[in-house]
Amino acid sequence: MKVNLNPSKRGNISPVAGAVFLAVIFFLAALPAFSQEFGVVLDNKAELKDGGNPFGDVEYTGTALPWFAAPLGDKAGLYLSGGISAWYSDEKWKPLPEIRRFEVTFDPRPGLRVEIGRLPFGENSRAMAGLLDGVSFRLNAGGGRLGGGVFYTGLLYKKAACIVMSPEDRTGYEDGETYFASRRIAASVNWERAGIFNTRGAFSAGGAAQFDLNGGSALFHSQYLEAGVKAPLIGRARAGFGWAVELAEETGKDLRAAFELSAEFHRPLLPAMQDRLSLAGWFSSGDWNGRLGPFTPLTARARGKVLQSESSGVALVEAAYTARLHPKFAADLYAAYYFRTDTVTFRHSGIDRSSASPFVGGEAYGGFTWAFFSDVLLSAGGGVFLPRTGKAFRDGAAPVYRAVLEAGISF
Repeated sequence: MKVNLNPSKRGNISPVAGAVFLAVIFFLAALPAFSQEFGVVLDNKAELKDGGNPFGDVEYTGTALPWFAAPLGDKAGLYLSGGISAWYSDEKWKPLPEIRRFEVTFDPRPGLRVEIGRLPFGENSRAMAGLLDGVSFRLNAGGGRLGGGVFYTGLLYKKAACIVMSPEDRTGYEDGETYFASRRIAASVNWERAGIFNTRGAFSAGGAAQFDLNGGSALFHSQYLEAGVKAPLIGRARAGFGWAVELAEETGKDLRAAFELSAEFHRPLLPAMQDRLSLAGWFSSGDWNGRLGPFTPLTARARGKVLQSESSGVALVEAAYTARLHPKFAADLYAAYYFRTDTVTFRHSGIDRSSASPFVGGEAYGGFTWAFFSDVLLSAGGGVFLPRTGKAFRDGAAPVYRAVLEAGISF
């Protein structure tokens, strides 16, 4: 991928001030929209991880998520949601206020939508995805859809944004007292065409760029070109392919390139169970020389379910099966194997730095989701990564496990 909890850090907003700020926003916005749609989601999540995972540790989060939506005339609308969490990690409780989504939409003419605020963005993007602060548009034209936006990342909560592009970004991300994400400005444009060749297939292409506003002596800027295609196959099966190319400029280093490739396959096996078998693979370039390095997206993505590796310098093959065993109960099984595409980018405390092997290891995960009422949802899952199935970890490295239990209630 933020309010600073330490007065000596950037941001300097206390948890209490953050909570008051959220309450004021909700109160003021609710006055003209009291008769409109509103509600609260209560979410409880307990997660147990082990083995030096860079994305987290053992933690529990209880969150209240108030939201409401209201029309603003005939051609505009408002949606607002926030979160006030009690977060337990490293044997400490911490309050965590956060504005989740704050969006004003305009429809100035048929086929055109403009959105301003904290928006979900990047559905098809490999470079940037998630909630971002800024302005975006979607235009239906020429049988396709053109979309784009301009965003600023410095007011996002760092763990939600996951912006780790440079050593300075990582220092801030791992600092327990810092709330805000790395300060960057980003822009993206994407074109998508569905129904290509009179089929259920789709094609998309786009570009993105981000610029480092953190100051200092080690800035990291990057630009991206990407494309993808999804095509129907025989028997309700579908396949997809995608690629992205990056050009990165880092202070004191030569211009370098990077790339990422992906492929996926989906097919239902027993339609009566609403099931799906999925096979997928990703490949990200590694730190191979001064001209070709690891692919570094603006918003980092975790690969896999247990080890949850960062995507840079990693290749992964995976298989998943999901089935609805009952109208209110679904289960899934997952397996994956990790490779690393260089010997320096992959991060884990158990890695043997003297090993040059690309074989990291495999993992398995299983879970279920139970919606016993329309507004009550319970999900649970767990799995294990086995370092001995590869050769990149130190001898005797312990298995890495992850277990998650989550319950949500909507009012």
